Amino acid sequence: MGTVALAQSAKAGPSVSVVAAICAAEIFGLAGFSIVPALLPQFIEAWSLTNTQAGWLAGITSAGYMLAVIPLVSLTDRRPGRQLYLASSVLSALSCVGMGLCDSLLPALGFRALAGIAMAGMYMPGLRALTLGVEEATRARIAGWYISSFTIGASLSFLFGRVGTLLGWRSAFVIAGMLGAAAVLIAWAALPHGDSGREEEPHPLLDFRSILANRDVLALIIGYAAAIWGCVGLRQWIVVFLTSCAGNQAAVPSQAWIILVVGAVINFLGVPAGLIGNELSIRYGLRTIATLVVLSAVASGLSGFAAMLPYMAVLGLSVLAGLIVQGNFSNLTSGVLAVAAPRYLGATIGLYSCIGFGASFLGTLLFGIALDQFGGTSQIAAWTLSFGTCGIACLAGAAATVFLPRNIWQR
Repeated sequence: MGTVALAQSAKAGPSVSVVAAICAAEIFGLAGFSIVPALLPQFIEAWSLTNTQAGWLAGITSAGYMLAVIPLVSLTDRRPGRQLYLASSVLSALSCVGMGLCDSLLPALGFRALAGIAMAGMYMPGLRALTLGVEEATRARIAGWYISSFTIGASLSFLFGRVGTLLGWRSAFVIAGMLGAAAVLIAWAALPHGDSGREEEPHPLLDFRSILANRDVLALIIGYAAAIWGCVGLRQWIVVFLTSCAGNQAAVPSQAWIILVVGAVINFLGVPAGLIGNELSIRYGLRTIATLVVLSAVASGLSGFAAMLPYMAVLGLSVLAGLIVQGNFSNLTSGVLAVAAPRYLGATIGLYSCIGFGASFLGTLLFGIALDQFGGTSQIAAWTLSFGTCGIACLAGAAATVFLPRNIWQR
C-alpha cells in the first residue's frame, strides 16, 4: 500500500494503481447501498409498509445525500478532499451497523439518511481528489472509471440480498459495515495527499448565481437529474416489480435468487453503458450522445407494459432497458467537470449532485405513490403509470441537452 500512496504530478494525474485502489475502496464502501431495494419485499412484509412508505425507505438515502452534498462538496474548495472522504467513509460503515439494529421504519429512515450523508462526503470529493489538475481527456476517463465503480459497488450490493435471504437482513448490513471498515483502510493508504483545490477567495457556500448563469452547466444538471430519475424504476423497484410478475414462483428460493441476480445485472450494466457513452461523447460530441437519452424515455417509460408478457420476457426486457437507460451518467459528469469554472468547481459539483440525487429521491417516492394510487403492485396499470413517470423525466432531460454545444471539450 505504501507504493500506491505515492503522489503523482498534477499534469500526469494519479497512477493506475492509485485509481484502481480508490475504485476498490469505493466498491467496498458501497456494500450496504442496495441492500434495501434488494430486500424491499421483505421490509414491506416485515414492517407492514405501504408502497409509499417503501418509497421513503428506498429513497431516503438519496434525500440524505441531497441535503448534505452541497456543503460537503463545496468544502473541497477549502479543505483537502482526502479528509472529507476518510471521515465520511467511517460514517458510512457506522450507518450500516446501525441499520442492522433497527426494528421499525422510523429509525431505519434515520440510518439510511445517514448513509446518504456519508456518501455525499465520499463520492464527489473522492472524484475531485483524483482528478485535480489533470488534463481534460484524462480527467474524463478517470471520471468514467470512478463513476463506473460506483455502479459496480451498487450492483454487488444487490447480491448482498442473498445474504439477507440466508442469514437475515441484519447480518447483511453487519457484513456491509465490515467491508466499509476495510474501505476506510484502503482509502487511507491510497488516496493522494495534499491540497484539493483551496482558493484564496473560495466561492460562498450557498451562492449559486454564477453557477446557474453558465448555460452549459445548467443543461448538464437537468440532464443528469433526468437520467437518474429515469433509472429509479429499474434500480430501486426492480425486485418488487419482478416479484410481482413472478407471482407464486417468487417464493421459490431459486427464483428469488434469480430476481436478485437480475437486479444486480441491471445495476452492473451501468458500467459498460457509462463507459461506452463516455467514449462516444468524447469522439462524437456530448450533445449528440446525451440527447439520445430520449431512447431512455422509451425504454424506461414502457417497462411497465412488460408485466403483461411471459415472465422470461419480462426478465430479458428489464435487462435490456437497464442497459439503455444508464448510458448518460459518466459523460454528463465528465462534461460538468469540463465546463465548470475552476473557482466554482466544488460548488458546481455539489449543486450538480444535489439536484441529481434529489431527483432520485423524488422519483423513487413518486413511483411508490403512483403504485398506491392506481391499485398497487397487482395492477398492470399501476406499474405502467409508475414507470411512465420515469419516461417523462427522461424526455425533460433530452430537451435540456439539446442546448449544449456540439462538443464541450472542443469549444
